[in-house]
Amino acid sequence: MAVTKIRKVSSTTLLVLLALSVLIFILFFAGGSGVDAKGNKDYTFTGILLYWTYFLFIATVVATVLFAGRSIATNKSKDAVGRKSNLISTVVLVVSLVAGYFIGSGEAIKGLNEASQAYNTAGWLKVTDMWLYSTYVLFVVTLGAVVWGGVSNRLLGK
Repeated sequence: MAVTKIRKVSSTTLLVLLALSVLIFILFFAGGSGVDAKGNKDYTFTGILLYWTYFLFIATVVATVLFAGRSIATNKSKDAVGRKSNLISTVVLVVSLVAGYFIGSGEAIKGLNEASQAYNTAGWLKVTDMWLYSTYVLFVVTLGAVVWGGVSNRLLGK
C-alpha cells in the first residue's frame, strides 16, 4: 500500500513540475519580446524562466542531499555497498558544486541586453558556472555508471 502511495505522489509531483516547466517555456518564447538599445532581442519573461530554473535546481540538490543523508543515517542493514554508494554520490555532488563555484568565472559578459545586466554580476556568473559544471560532472558520472553496469554484467555474466 505504501509503495503505491509513494509512486502516486512522485508521479503526480513529476507531472505537475513538468506541466509548469512546459508552460513557463512556452510563456518565455510566446510571451513577447522587444529589441533593446543595442539591437539585442529582449524576452519579456526571462526572469520567470531563470527563477523557475533556479528553483528546480535547488529543489533537486536539497532533495538529493536530504534523501541521501537520511538513507545513510537510517540504513543499518548489512548492505555496505549501498551505504558506500549513497555516501559517494552525496560527496561527488557536494564536491562538484564547491569545485564548480571556485572554477567558475566571475568576469562580466559583454554585449548583453539591459535586462540581462542584473544577472551579469560576478556572483551570478560563478553560481551559473557552478551549476553547469556540476551538471556536466554528474552527467558523466551517471553515463559512466550505466556503461560500467552494462559492461560488468556482460563480463561477469550476472
